[in-house]
Amino acid sequence: MGNQKLLIISMMRIFHLLLSCALCVACASPCKIVWTEGQPDSKNKKATHKMEIINAPKGTDWTIWFSQFRTPVKMEDGSPADILHLSGTMYRVAPLAQAGDTMRLVYEAKALVNQCRAPEGFYLQKKGEKPVPVDVKYIFLPAEEKHSFEYKPVAVNAYDIIPRLKSVVPAEGSTALADVAPVEPKLVDGQVPGWYRITIDEKVSIEAADQDGAYYASLTLDNIRRNAAGKAVPNAVVTDWPDMPYRGLMLDVSRNFTTKNNLLKLIDILAHYKVNFLHLHLGDDEGWRVEIDALPELTAYGAYRGIPVLNDDGSFTEPDALQLTYCTTPDRNDTATSGNGYYSHADFVEILKYAAEHHIKVIPEFDTPGHSRAAIKSMEVRAARTGDASCLLSEAADTSKYVSVQDYTDNAINVALPSTYKFIETVFDGIIALYKEAGVPLEAIHVGGDEVPDGAWLGSPACRKLMADNGWTDPTRLKDYFISKVLDIAINKGVKLAGWQEVAQHLEPETFNKLKANLFMINLWAVSRGRVEQAYTLANDGVPVVLSNASHNYFDMAYNNSKLERGHSWSGYVSEKTSFSFLPYAINCKTKLSAQGKRYLLGVQGQLWTETIRNFDHVTYYIFPKAAGLFERGWNAAPEWSGTEDEAFETDFDKFFSIIVQNEYPYYDSIGITYHKN
Repeated sequence: MGNQKLLIISMMRIFHLLLSCALCVACASPCKIVWTEGQPDSKNKKATHKMEIINAPKGTDWTIWFSQFRTPVKMEDGSPADILHLSGTMYRVAPLAQAGDTMRLVYEAKALVNQCRAPEGFYLQKKGEKPVPVDVKYIFLPAEEKHSFEYKPVAVNAYDIIPRLKSVVPAEGSTALADVAPVEPKLVDGQVPGWYRITIDEKVSIEAADQDGAYYASLTLDNIRRNAAGKAVPNAVVTDWPDMPYRGLMLDVSRNFTTKNNLLKLIDILAHYKVNFLHLHLGDDEGWRVEIDALPELTAYGAYRGIPVLNDDGSFTEPDALQLTYCTTPDRNDTATSGNGYYSHADFVEILKYAAEHHIKVIPEFDTPGHSRAAIKSMEVRAARTGDASCLLSEAADTSKYVSVQDYTDNAINVALPSTYKFIETVFDGIIALYKEAGVPLEAIHVGGDEVPDGAWLGSPACRKLMADNGWTDPTRLKDYFISKVLDIAINKGVKLAGWQEVAQHLEPETFNKLKANLFMINLWAVSRGRVEQAYTLANDGVPVVLSNASHNYFDMAYNNSKLERGHSWSGYVSEKTSFSFLPYAINCKTKLSAQGKRYLLGVQGQLWTETIRNFDHVTYYIFPKAAGLFERGWNAAPEWSGTEDEAFETDFDKFFSIIVQNEYPYYDSIGITYHKN
């Protein structure tokens, strides 16, 4: 009996112990954050924001990582923690004192332009443990949706498509296009590239100047048939052609990735608008997105992001992935995040073939010598893991001090190292092989060339020696040296170069002339709102130019100034009306476009940079229907209202936007994409 009593007492003690542990676990609520937006100061454009860390860990041996667009942070006096900027958009909370149940951090920083610029991607990490996500509740100031513009709806018909048809001559009768069999086009001579004519008169006939024209005719027929919705259309003769040979879109997949399948879907939509160039921004500071067989570390390491290792002195290392940037996961194996991913060898060949089937040429870009952090870090990892330093892009003894536009201090390739040019040659070989396997032409390799931060290279022994050996005193000669060396590689491999406008600036005459002779295009982006003089000057001088103006053609700019709209605003707001108003052949410029200049003004391109993109729904929302105005202008570059009074423009825009609302919105719905409604 005594033994039974002892057994019962022991079991009761175990039960109470287990119950106590269960209650403790239940009471150990997870850490949460409440972030409250402060009222902006009208004078200094700053605000006092509040971050409350609920159920903050005990002690100070922990940190909370998060991503935030760059802003100086000034903590309230006596704050129990600092908010420290490390690099790029990576910040962390560094506790200074024992927290209670809630740690309240009050700090001054920039006022929010819109809600998508709030801090995001919070991860709690205790020392020696893996980071865990922290739920966040946002308390924003009141905000309302806004119309980007007003317009007067007008009636549209089946022939109203985008880009709009140059000539539709009505004829007697009507035709049910749904009953018409596929048509074999007839190729004719004496017309401009891309020209076509469709005759609809109970049957359909197509004439075209070339295969592009025949393809555009088929797209036009598809769109007319779609708009007719099964009804017969009035007979007519359609004559149409593109005004500009280059009508493109650039998509930045480095900062936030777009999967192969989503990219193929985007190609379908671009073809719908007769876009003929897709510029893929594949390499930048935040990621490298195409597999190069000879340099596997570019994607095995450089295509992933995660929480870095925090050292005791406050510095950090990135052993397995690039640093946290633009709200991504701490887990490199998480394929759901847009921070991780790349196009495999097979993926990219498939993309090239699919684009070619849709008469779209793909321009690959990896940005150099600035904006190159992903490549630099990947090659450092390659050297450390394999002992192969033949493609290093950095120099251990380099003490250069600089801060890039995106707040990096280590994103500029060292242009004096022989290994730099071994790397570029290897990448060129990899890109050329991909296009050869796909059986499609490689029009050019885009090498960026923009925004090299001041101070880069000044502390490099290799750069100082190169300058001394050549008797140079101006550091800009280092850029000239780099461009010349890259040109030599491209010329040797039979490839033309492309770049942003900076690639053609501050060059020696010999290098500039060599560049002109081997240049496919430069994208002119940094021009004042609505002005194109610089583009005309370059084109008149025989430099091939694609107008990529930030003022009208940067689709990462928000549609309007509602704080609920995603996107940037540093170059203003870009709506459907903004892109539609762009005039490649402006007639009020002091610099006149010569006959040669018109040949070298190749076309227009829209840009979608992805700092504020988090998924493919955001990609399509930013582009459609904002890009429709640019696609219209690439096809119909000189509208009748050019240089006329506003009334003519408003009347034309009313018709254009009515086409979007009545014909394009239903198209977007039918293919299941997210888009913006005015």
